[in-house]
Amino acid sequence: MKLKYCGFCTLEDVKKAKDLNIDAMGFIHYPKSKRYVDISTIKQLTDIIPNDKEKVVIVVNPEYNTLIQLIEQTTLTTIQFHGNETLELIHDIKLYKPTIKVIKALPATDYETLVKEIDYYQDSVDQFIFDTPSSSYGGTGRTYNWEQLKPIQHIDYLIAGGINYEHIKTIEALDLSHSGYDIASGIETNNEKDSAKMQLIVEHVKGENK
Repeated sequence: MKLKYCGFCTLEDVKKAKDLNIDAMGFIHYPKSKRYVDISTIKQLTDIIPNDKEKVVIVVNPEYNTLIQLIEQTTLTTIQFHGNETLELIHDIKLYKPTIKVIKALPATDYETLVKEIDYYQDSVDQFIFDTPSSSYGGTGRTYNWEQLKPIQHIDYLIAGGINYEHIKTIEALDLSHSGYDIASGIETNNEKDSAKMQLIVEHVKGENK
């Protein structure tokens, strides 16, 4: 199972997580998010993350030039699109930087809509994230009905939306075909990353000796 810890804003919080057995660390470059970080801060924070982890920058309906600045001025490895981005924009970024990994986050509104969105983006992205629907494009800390994901097979996707240790245990009982979890609020206490919460989830999902 993959673990992506997201919403890092400070050097202190990055240091708490950078050596954990997780697969990716995420930084939100969306001004309306409470976890927004600017490009210079993203550079500072991604520079200290080991190369065995994906360095993910989350954007919402970005301008092409903003994406180029992020690619050129930080050490990101992955772009996560969280808005209503066009295939043209995604293709242009892949042409500019063929090694870039692209994640597309989709709101888990209802099964039929989700399948249409998957079909639209599937050939252009490397991974999906299914998040709680919201007008603020995620970051709500709220969950949704994970059972609607049961019919979705043969797709690399992470589950997001208010995920914490207890929710992971509930999801495991559903026997879904997900690839892992994308977690922000569930590893925080008082808006700061909580080392104990992060370690507990790592030990449960990855196993202490893995």
